Amino acid sequence: MFTFSRVPINLFIGYRLRLESEPHLGNRNMRGGKSGLLIPELKKLQLQSEVISLERNCHDEELTGIICRIDDNITTMHLYTDDVDYGGFTAFETDQITEIYWGNREHQAISHLISEGKAVKKPKLESKRFQDIIIELGTKNKSVCFHMGSCEGKFDIGQIVKYDHEWLKIYTFGIKKSLSRMYKLILRESVSRIVIDSPYQNKIVGLHASGL
Repeated sequence: MFTFSRVPINLFIGYRLRLESEPHLGNRNMRGGKSGLLIPELKKLQLQSEVISLERNCHDEELTGIICRIDDNITTMHLYTDDVDYGGFTAFETDQITEIYWGNREHQAISHLISEGKAVKKPKLESKRFQDIIIELGTKNKSVCFHMGSCEGKFDIGQIVKYDHEWLKIYTFGIKKSLSRMYKLILRESVSRIVIDSPYQNKIVGLHASGL
């Protein structure tokens, strides 16, 4: 079932859209396909360039930003931090979403400050499946942040070197303490979210390029 209410969020008034289901039902059943409430609401927020926060079933930390694309398969967003720093462009499967909220004063403040900042570019994506978007963004960009569903707080920054229908071979950029690179094989299905163009990611890649 869906619940849609006007509730206090962080002591401010805003809107919250929560997706609920019986424990044995999968996420796709929760959304009721294309006729459900989720996709139309998110498309409306996308058209309004509304700043939203959303929670997902694979990670406890919320994502805050502006939706770039939304359909039954894929959600992409421009991310922003609490300090209104740009956090990069991210993509993940729509089925991961469990809750969305927007419209409180914090969101309004972020929106106001974003409008005063410089514009960010939205990548043009041709792929329709998340697994294909991983490859598309991974081959078009110098680096990608690969977040894993088992522990999404940790991630690898790397380049896709080779891939098949099941595995990715990536060449990682080590963090600033080591600046050591290595190769990794990761299961494609274990990737829960990817990010490009985040400031941290770009700084790490830049450090490697500097030859330090």
